[in-house]
Amino acid sequence: MPRPTRGNIGRRTRHANATALQRRSQTPDERAQDNASQRERNARKRSVVPEIMRAAFNYNSQINYSMYGYIGIMDTICPHCDAAKFPGETPGMCCTNGKWDDIKNNLFAGQSTTDRHDITARVFRQKCKALMDLIVKLYVFGEVRCHMYSIEWQKKGLPHAHILIWLVHKITPDQIDNLILAEIPNHTADPELFQVVVKNMIHGPCSKRYPRQFTSDTITGNDGYPLYRRRAPNDNGKTATIRMHNQEVEVDNRWVVPYSKLLSKIFNAHINVEYCNSIKSIKYICKHVNKGSDMAIFGVAGDNRNDEITQYQMGRYISSNEAVWKIISFLMHERHPAVVHLAVHLENGQRVYFNVANLLERAAEPPATTLTAFFKLCETDTFAITLLYSEVPQYYTWNVSLKKFQRRKQGTAVHGHPGTFQTDAIGRIYTVHPNNVECFYLRLLLVNVNGPKSFQELRTVNGHVCETYREACQLLHLLEDDAHWDSTFHDASISAHPQQIQMLFAVIFSTCMPSNPLELWNKYKHNIAEDILIRMRHHARNPDLLITLEMYNEALIIIEDMCLRIANKTLVQLGMTAPNRDMHDLFDCELQREQEFNSNDLRLFVQSNITKMNIQQKTCI
Repeated sequence: MPRPTRGNIGRRTRHANATALQRRSQTPDERAQDNASQRERNARKRSVVPEIMRAAFNYNSQINYSMYGYIGIMDTICPHCDAAKFPGETPGMCCTNGKWDDIKNNLFAGQSTTDRHDITARVFRQKCKALMDLIVKLYVFGEVRCHMYSIEWQKKGLPHAHILIWLVHKITPDQIDNLILAEIPNHTADPELFQVVVKNMIHGPCSKRYPRQFTSDTITGNDGYPLYRRRAPNDNGKTATIRMHNQEVEVDNRWVVPYSKLLSKIFNAHINVEYCNSIKSIKYICKHVNKGSDMAIFGVAGDNRNDEITQYQMGRYISSNEAVWKIISFLMHERHPAVVHLAVHLENGQRVYFNVANLLERAAEPPATTLTAFFKLCETDTFAITLLYSEVPQYYTWNVSLKKFQRRKQGTAVHGHPGTFQTDAIGRIYTVHPNNVECFYLRLLLVNVNGPKSFQELRTVNGHVCETYREACQLLHLLEDDAHWDSTFHDASISAHPQQIQMLFAVIFSTCMPSNPLELWNKYKHNIAEDILIRMRHHARNPDLLITLEMYNEALIIIEDMCLRIANKTLVQLGMTAPNRDMHDLFDCELQREQEFNSNDLRLFVQSNITKMNIQQKTCI
């Protein structure tokens, strides 16, 4: 069997191979010393858990927390390229074939950190790992349910991380001041923290609404973030003198970026910590973490050229540090737990890929999907019939090559079911548009019916086989009182943008005929008009502007315009109240579009092209 290359083995396998190669090259004394160091590190981790757990809520200025941010030294030499690395570091591209001999492990005389982006990348990665270990493994904020983060680079080349964590036990309002501060600390009581905050956490004037207003107590904000306590100097607030633009400047608490005393003390770095108490802020953060690198569009034009391919080109700036990060194969993004996407389709309605060679085989026996595999699993597994479709990934893994679910071999043992283990994996069923009626109701049944063995059994209610999935939903009382539409709008308000929610309302109002559309509007009108509120805040340059009736009215006009385009019906015809606008705006949109054409241009177009018609086309005129 040929030796596997980097393209067909995993990161952990490469790491294990490199570690085994390194240990084979060690002498017995070196191997014994390495084992002793590893035991010491493991013992240190086990000993710090009790005292560091939830330490962010019980900060003590007398404790030296810096030991918890220790990342070790780069005392490991790569056996392939002689580059200096941290112990246990995952091998990257430089360790695949031993051809990167120009990488050195030390700075030469006269060099700076800008000359060695590999060291900057490795140190930052180790710091990120140490920070995530504190949060996820040592529970400094409490037990973590899930987390995600991504690495970005500033235009000047320095990396930074956006981290989002969900806690098992929510932070209560009375705990915020113990966890997050937006004030300059007392220099006498904690001089080390004072130096860290003054050096790293003072913000200059910018578009992020700095300086902030003084606030005597922490209160919940309207945009999902609390207004942290920022006491004025005459209210026992502290001040500090910093040097900015070659002059001494006195700053107060209005310029402080929210921070955690514990994390600032450990890492001595700029670490902005925010408490998200609203779904609005979580939607923004999830979008920011997953948005990817910044992109730019620029034009490339030549003499008398109009080639669209060369005129517009997607371009992206990659700094030297980001390039090194990618070369070493460090992760750009990480999340936990794993999310498994589950297919949803009608019977024989799945997508099938084929070519000339396997056309007949695929037509006779199409490959299984996660949905058809779930039906087969319920036929043979007594435990699977107790589960919903979305719960299957917690107990089973999806084998891509065999197209089947297999029981997990690791995790928490399930009581009463030997050989069954549970993990925190999440199953996510693909969303279905309400216009795809039968598939939409099929999905609704899958999230409510346990252990179906076939499409037909999914339509069977109390022994009666229904003709449609909608009929089955009605017999199961899943469609009573617009509950399914309310659930649809609730899901959309969590994850969708306002423009998408507006389109969803227009589609459902104009084509699906909910029984009480006015009640649905009153319940979700704030989510629909959210983009209008943000736009008005930018125009008025007032971040505290609240939503008004005029903004709701503008949202109604947008929805009515969509309904006119979809079904040529006004909101009054659909059971809603009419928006307040002039009568001429209520004209048929199609009529307005027809009146916008230039009749002279159309006449010239017809006269110039009528001679090109064939006999049949001329007969139809």
